[in-house]
Amino acid sequence: MKRLFCILFCVSLWSCSEKEADKPAGMVPQEKMVQILADVHTAEAQIEQRINYPDTAMMAFNAEQAKILKKYGVQQNAFRETYNYYIRNLAEMDKLYEIIVDTLTVRESKMNAKAGIENLETDEGRQEDPYIPDESELEMQN
Repeated sequence: MKRLFCILFCVSLWSCSEKEADKPAGMVPQEKMVQILADVHTAEAQIEQRINYPDTAMMAFNAEQAKILKKYGVQQNAFRETYNYYIRNLAEMDKLYEIIVDTLTVRESKMNAKAGIENLETDEGRQEDPYIPDESELEMQN
């Protein structure tokens, strides 16, 4: 009886252990998936800011996602299968999103730096308005 209990216990532990799902045949490489998801999340944020109606936002998002996938040469079904793989393997999904967050942070820093340089260029190129004294300063001079 002890032996049967021990076998059943081991089998139940084995069946409860986290299994790594098989990788899909046409899985999108991790580097490309990072770039795609970073672009998708950026597009999603821009759409959320511009469009108030959920149905319209969803249509705009789907169109934008199709453009992004086309840009990277990835088919919709390959993207979905890869994303579903990551959903089934949360440890890998966490690693993937760590890289995505880093990628988005770098992009944001580059945009801020570029905006700072552009602002600096426009500020340097401007001529300041000539100084016009107010009336009290004119009276002091007289």
